[in-house]
Amino acid sequence: MGEGKRKLEAMRKAFLADLEEWSFEPTDWEARTVSEIQALPIITVRRGPDDQLAYMRMVARQCHQNAAFMEKNDPEGLTKQVTGWWIQQDNYVLHSIIRQDGQYICVTPAPFESADSFDFVPDPKIEWREEGAHRVAYRDGFEIGKGVRRNPAKAIAEIDEIKKRLLSGMNPYKVVQVDK
Repeated sequence: MGEGKRKLEAMRKAFLADLEEWSFEPTDWEARTVSEIQALPIITVRRGPDDQLAYMRMVARQCHQNAAFMEKNDPEGLTKQVTGWWIQQDNYVLHSIIRQDGQYICVTPAPFESADSFDFVPDPKIEWREEGAHRVAYRDGFEIGKGVRRNPAKAIAEIDEIKKRLLSGMNPYKVVQVDK
């Protein structure tokens, strides 16, 4: 198997694993959380420049660790981790950014995102707990996974369709570009 094919298969496997994390059954907690998120203020967050994020050794897909690192290592104590919800289509994705000098900044590289800014909902009800060697996010006593869905039935149907495409051998980079 060539290197290109190995990379595609690794991407397919990672994509399928990510989809599984969004395939959970709807709950009353999720519905209440979505309703409460929709009542919170939306802010615009700008992305840190790619060259600065690379220099600071920030890691893609590790937003919570990146923001916590920035807060912990600010010698003046002016940087604060802010956890909330990155609005992505019909989903609210659990995400962490920083507030520094009154500005909200995403310090996580996002190689597939072209926008310089995005909408974000800070959520003061999210708390972090140390569980062994990991920090885990909770809201109202419930552990938060990847996020919550505005329309769980629609999300699950879309996930099922994307899984079928991936399992049929379709290129993982093109699987979500197909018109329905």
